[in-house]
Amino acid sequence: MRWRLAKMVAACVVISALAGCNRNDTETATETAPAEEQAAQAPAAAAQAPTIAPGTELPVNTVSSAMLSRPADAPDALVIRVTGTALSAGWTGARLVAEPDNDEGKDVMTYRLVATSPKTGEQATTSPDVDIELRVDAFPPGIKTIRIVAATNEISLPVTN
Repeated sequence: MRWRLAKMVAACVVISALAGCNRNDTETATETAPAEEQAAQAPAAAAQAPTIAPGTELPVNTVSSAMLSRPADAPDALVIRVTGTALSAGWTGARLVAEPDNDEGKDVMTYRLVATSPKTGEQATTSPDVDIELRVDAFPPGIKTIRIVAATNEISLPVTN
């Protein structure tokens, strides 16, 4: 009988010790969980896009494709076709704007892909995709590369004769 009582007391001690260890882990996990949640929420808050004033002309978010061609009726002209994506639906007036200062050298022509942000209260009925076609009739002969720049990327195209 003593032997049984000693086994039961030992089992109770082991169970109490295990229950105490488990309780400490739970409390530690509960105390660190809010800190982990705050750390996870911090990058999400930093990733939120800044507010853009309505009717502001800004670079389009990305340029996805670009193509150059020469029209049959004017072999010295160049047609630039560009597809990009705005930050959201509702952006209008997409166009290519020639950069006045050419840091790349005399053989590179740079264009910025820009559009106008949606007006306040305006229902966005257009998709965020933008398509632009620009015909340059008096294309300078020394240009060997066209560079299209958006907010997050750029595409360079070789000019062929």
